[in-house]
Amino acid sequence: MSVFWRLVLAYYIVAALCYNRTFFAWRARKPLLAAGVQFAAYFGLGAILTWNYLYIPWPLLGLWPLPAVACLAVFALFETANNNMLVYRSGQERHHALTFVVHDVLALLFILLCAPTRVLYETGNLVADPWIIFFVGALVVTKMFNVFIYMVEQDLYGRGYPTIDESFVTMLMRLIFYLIVLLPGWRWVIWFLVWLWACQMARRNRLMDFSRFALYFSAFGATAVGFLTKWSFFLQV
Repeated sequence: MSVFWRLVLAYYIVAALCYNRTFFAWRARKPLLAAGVQFAAYFGLGAILTWNYLYIPWPLLGLWPLPAVACLAVFALFETANNNMLVYRSGQERHHALTFVVHDVLALLFILLCAPTRVLYETGNLVADPWIIFFVGALVVTKMFNVFIYMVEQDLYGRGYPTIDESFVTMLMRLIFYLIVLLPGWRWVIWFLVWLWACQMARRNRLMDFSRFALYFSAFGATAVGFLTKWSFFLQV
């Protein structure tokens, strides 16, 4: 499953760069150029991260074995089209969160169906690259959770787009929760409670401006992703 996790990492790196209001506005003005940039980013990062696996054929949608480069090009084309169709569009009044979830599920399903499972057959291990999974988890709890929380709150009460300061602070908060879970043994529980209490106090005293939903989803969502990452490291022991 090495190719799967490496393509997922490429997908989330591009998402971290492109999921913002500046890129969406630029894409609206120059859609063809933006599509070309996205295609090149997906293809280039995917090729770099899967360089050692480009010599074997990849199964397109699990059905047709194709040269890896051709399958990678289809992946980049699909993700570019998927972003243009399903990422937040101005004028959309509801279902922002559902749009985001559907977009992500389609992307991950497409990657799963196109990734060769040679390493799985050889090792019997779904998580042959724990450090790749670590970086995937870090991007999920920072940027992807940021976008999801914003879209949920926009659905609930039409909140405005988060400022750069708010985005940075909340992403850092979730990253710390994520890293705390990776501590050995059970000491992470104490630090988790301490950090949760500190975040609650900061919110109550208006030192950090985010909703109660954002706080608790951040805490427990980042913890869940941290557990999955920790599990991937334990499987290598």
